[in-house]
Amino acid sequence: RRTPMPYNSSMHRIHWPKSLPGPGQQAIVAEDEAAHALRVKRLRIGDPVQLLDGLGSIADGTVAALGTANRRASLSVYVTAIGHVPELLPRVEIWAATPKGARVDEMVEGLSEVGAASWTPLRSSRSIVEPRPTKLDRLSRLAIESSKQCGRAWLLRILPERLFMDAILPAPDTLILLADSSGTPLGSPTSAPPPSVRVLVGPEGGWTPEELAQAHAAAVPIIRFGPHAMRIETAAVAIAAITVDRLSPPAP
Repeated sequence: RRTPMPYNSSMHRIHWPKSLPGPGQQAIVAEDEAAHALRVKRLRIGDPVQLLDGLGSIADGTVAALGTANRRASLSVYVTAIGHVPELLPRVEIWAATPKGARVDEMVEGLSEVGAASWTPLRSSRSIVEPRPTKLDRLSRLAIESSKQCGRAWLLRILPERLFMDAILPAPDTLILLADSSGTPLGSPTSAPPPSVRVLVGPEGGWTPEELAQAHAAAVPIIRFGPHAMRIETAAVAIAAITVDRLSPPAP
């Protein structure tokens, strides 16, 4: 296996949610991915592309053929190399209240860009929005588009809504943190963090005194991530970026 091509903002990326073909093989891309590549990106034979499976594997290739099948666009990608990008550790899981309207789209795109592993909608006492399964499905598709745009090999996962009491329950190999202005700043780790870090981000009305007491009782550290109050989508993205940067090991 060779290392995939370095990030190139002009290269087109295609979501390929199945086993990637090996070097010398061809991948037939159809449906919406093909239509977007041909009609929006206007790819031509010989153009470089990447196939992303969302689980760290990347195939480099070139467009080998263009066509239509049953009046639907299709293209063939000749694979030249395949590689794998290790998952960013620790995995930063953001459990955050759901913002209103289009603001949740901004949050999902931002979480994808800064390297969060997942977003779990969090229902707490002062939550307002309860996302339906259809909305979560749409946000999963948005996460796919964001991964192609920013070149991330591991897809941001959009998970079902969970309750606050679920969020503070201990989980194997997981450090749980609660974001609140009453806490202490996130310091540099004195030892390697566990594989997963779960950060809880509350609604714009804040946590209730009862929820803060429950977090204390569950031995969940309360962490301050900034001096000012932030909207949910701002807080979630900023907190994810700070946590990824502060807790990820330095590059070799």
